[in-house]
Amino acid sequence: MGKIKSFTFNKSNSLSNLIVSIPHSSHNLTEEMKENMKPDVILTNNDWYLKELYYFLNELDISNICANYSRYVIDVNRNIEYMHNHEEYTKSLVYFYTTFNKKIYINKPSEDIIENRIEKIYKPYHEFLNREINNVLKGKNKVYLLDLHSFFEQTEADIVLGTQYKKTCSEEFFNLVYNAFIDEGFTVKVDEAGLRGGYITSHYATIENVEAIQIEIRYTAYIDDRYFGEEFMPKINYGLFNETQERLKKAFKKIREQL
Repeated sequence: MGKIKSFTFNKSNSLSNLIVSIPHSSHNLTEEMKENMKPDVILTNNDWYLKELYYFLNELDISNICANYSRYVIDVNRNIEYMHNHEEYTKSLVYFYTTFNKKIYINKPSEDIIENRIEKIYKPYHEFLNREINNVLKGKNKVYLLDLHSFFEQTEADIVLGTQYKKTCSEEFFNLVYNAFIDEGFTVKVDEAGLRGGYITSHYATIENVEAIQIEIRYTAYIDDRYFGEEFMPKINYGLFNETQERLKKAFKKIREQL
């Protein structure tokens, strides 16, 4: 896979029961993927700039894990049971099509390539996250996991909280997170427009004493107030970006302090 590590983990200095996951935070591709991609393909909707948007997590002493390869290489927020499903974008572990249903590859990746991506990128992310959760549970009664994403058109809300219809978290944790965003002026919806929480949220919430919420932020709330189409790495409106970043920092500070 080259010199890029499969993920980056920043550990809190103190033992915190809050962990953040950012599974779609990169646009890095493997060399074998670059060599096999159609020359005109555009890899859209890659949760742009989330690592930069949430840079303050380290300042707030919140442990966070970020994937260092694009979701188009392999999506760590999908169930490994989907490893052979390449036709449906919403259920693919390894995408053969973009979000605009355009073919990505000149030649479909072999099973050996897919297995290598699973072993080198997918499994390390989950093995480490699972280990960190269990390490925290040795010193804390609960672990609270926030899985961060972004979206471009599904709803007009600024923030959508995904809870699988309140199955992945307690009412107390939900209210804390919900009110933290409301207090900072964000419009918030819950489990709306298919944004109910993906594999990471639903899977890790099955671990005893672990609660999880997926947090989706709309592109227009932090990148720019415009239409987003089939495009790669849109330009940032830094005035909007910085203002939203400060509001998010205050919201996460409230969550961190009240757990």
